[in-house]
Formats: sequence, C-alpha cells, structure tokens
Amino acid sequence: MAQRQTHRYDAFGLSISSEFEVAELRAGNERRPVDLAILDRDIGRDLPTKQDGVVFDYADPDGVVMAWPGVAAFRFVDERTIWARKYEEAPDKYFAFPLLGPVMAWFLTMQHLFVLHASAVHWEGRTLAFMGDKLAGKSTTAAAFIRAGCSLVTDDLLAIELAKGQPAICYPAFPQLKLEDVASQKIQVAGATPRPLVMEGFPKRQHALAQMTTEAVSIDCLVQLERGGDTPIFEPLSKADGPAALNRYSYLQRFGDASWSSDDHARHFGHCVTLAERARVGRLRIPADLDTLDATVELMLGVLRETPP
Repeated sequence: MAQRQTHRYDAFGLSISSEFEVAELRAGNERRPVDLAILDRDIGRDLPTKQDGVVFDYADPDGVVMAWPGVAAFRFVDERTIWARKYEEAPDKYFAFPLLGPVMAWFLTMQHLFVLHASAVHWEGRTLAFMGDKLAGKSTTAAAFIRAGCSLVTDDLLAIELAKGQPAICYPAFPQLKLEDVASQKIQVAGATPRPLVMEGFPKRQHALAQMTTEAVSIDCLVQLERGGDTPIFEPLSKADGPAALNRYSYLQRFGDASWSSDDHARHFGHCVTLAERARVGRLRIPADLDTLDATVELMLGVLRETPP
C-alpha cells in the first residue's frame, strides 16, 4: 500500500498530523510532537445512510463514533487518534465542516479544556469573546472588531484552559471568518479573501484572513449576544448568572446524550464558576442595524480598557 501523505497543522493549541488536507488550518511546525493524528481509515462499522441521519454514538466500545451521511464518519480511537472516512461522493471541501465543529469540540473536551460556542478577538493584551447560538451575530460582530484593529482568535469554537492557580487562557483556531454576503459587504475587513460557497443555499461564505493571533492569550471578557434596541448596551452578569451563561453556551450541553460521569459534571461546573471568577461575563445587546456596529466596538473597547489584563 502506498504511503499516505501527511499534512501538519497548528490549531487550538494542538500540533495536528492529518492524512486529509484541511485548507482552513494554519501550517504547523513539523518538529513539534503530534497531539492529534487524523488518519484515513475504515472506522470499523458500516457508514450510515442519509436515511439513518447524523450519528453520535457515545456507547461504541471501540470509541465514540460521529458520522454525517454523505460527508464523513469519525471514530475517536484514543486520546491522540481519530480515524476518518470520507464518503466517496462527498466533495473534499465538505470535510472541514464536521471536523472543525463537533469533532474538534469533542476532542478538546476530552482534553479537559472548557469549550464554548463563541468567537473571540484580541486587542492590546486582552481578549473579548462573543457567545451565542447559531446566527446570533458572533462572526459579524467579530468582523467589526477586526476591522477596527483587533485580531482574530477564533470563530465559532473557543477552547479555554483553566489551570489551577493560573489565569484563564484560550487557544487560537485558524484564520477564517464565516460571514453572510450582506455582512461582508458592510464590514470590509482588510486582507480578507472570500471563498466560493461550500454548497448552494448555505447562508455563510468563508473568508480567509491575512493574519490572526497565533499564540495562546488570556481570556478577559465574555459577552452573551442579544439583538434589539437602537444603541449597544453592556450589562455585567451576576455571580449566579455568569456561570449559567457559560454553561448554556458550552459544547458539553451539545453532547448531552453522552454518558457523563459525576466527575465530568463536577469538572464542568467548576470550569463555569472558575471562568466567571477570572474573567468578566456580561450581556451585550447590539442593534440589528449593521451600520451601528462601530458604536458597539467603541463601547466594548472601553469595557476592555477597564478590564485588567
């Protein structure tokens, strides 16, 4: 059998070796020890059909299986290895969607990192994260901050380490924003290159950025995005509401069918409380009108100035 080509990437603080090309990721340092190996292998069971629907099997004795019919299937073999098998009919560009979403979120969670559904930007030694559900405006808001001189940390998947006695830090992902065409036309980000739509009907287009933050940075302020009103408003959350917001937007909630142990739940609850203690957590109401985003940026940069790094 011919030797498979491997690609080296850096993302989420990991050195990744992959037998699949993932154009979204940053080129990695081949001298670093590999933290995650993604191998092109038969996952050891029949690939589900479209009639079967998306599969999240946390009980398979040979390792958790996640599969998206018509795209790819994944098996988590051990703490360092994922087997993946693409469907023959699937375009290569589909592969990154599950890999850089739920698959990576599960892997990072298994590394005991705290993983949020959030985008984040870095500015003058401080990091601001935007939490929210799908289409809440996380990427659009991040784009406005990048236009104003901030740098991207991550878009959509935020990995945070909460070591005992240490500041909370987060790991950069890859230089890409997903934006609707209307938003990208309103918010011109210097050096951003729009890519073709991955599939017809998909609401967002990928935009490759010329640069981003590439080192681990502190996580200083996290806001829950809400739409409404004519002016942006920032409201700090209470000691009770802060951890609740972090819990709501954590990826652990998205893996609710997994058999979490009491230790897992205790660690997760501890992460929510600890992060709320080490960073500011608030609610950010932003108007729906994209023309008002400059006011949102001005407001939150002021909040960051008041937040010790």
